[in-house]
Formats: sequence, structure tokens, C-alpha cells
Amino acid sequence: STEGNVEICNNGQWNGICSYRFNYLAAIVVCAQLGLPSTNAQSNGYRYSQYPVMPTYSYYFNCYGYESSIMRCSSLNVYSCDLSSRAGVTCRGNVAQATTVPCT
Repeated sequence: STEGNVEICNNGQWNGICSYRFNYLAAIVVCAQLGLPSTNAQSNGYRYSQYPVMPTYSYYFNCYGYESSIMRCSSLNVYSCDLSSRAGVTCRGNVAQATTVPCT
């Protein structure tokens, strides 16, 4: 399995996203978007602190599980969240190489 923090590119900068309402369906979308297995995807809290603290995109994402990108899920700006309230994901199964996308 592969796991890590969920980040989005916003105005040329990587941002963490809040874990509020980040659930199994959002995890499916993230795993599929990265080219990783989405079967048995799991959402989890922020627990990978080896990277510097980045700004937080303070939106929650409401996904149905079929969207092609996390940014295609409906979203709502609800509040700011701190480092301990950021979203993470685990993609389980036979893992191929994930897609790497530059933030521009």
C-alpha cells in the first residue's frame, strides 16, 4: 500500500487540505487521480510530518467517488485547520508507479 498527506496545487503552491469531511469516497478519488489502486482506499488524518509545514487550503471536499480529480468534487470553505487536522490517504493493493504532477 501507499499512503501520505493529501495536497493540492493552488496558485502555484502545494497546500494541505482539511480532514473535515474527507472520507472514503474522497480517498477513492485521490488514489485514482494518482494512478494508484482505489479499491479499499482509506482516509486518515495527517501523520506524515517529514515535509515542511505548508499552508492549508481550508475547504472540505464532498466527493461521490467517481470524480476524475479531487478538484472536481464539490467544495466549501468552512474554516482554517491546523497541522493535526489535515487529510491523509492510504491506497491499498498492487501499487504501480504514481503520477507525479508539478505544481505550476
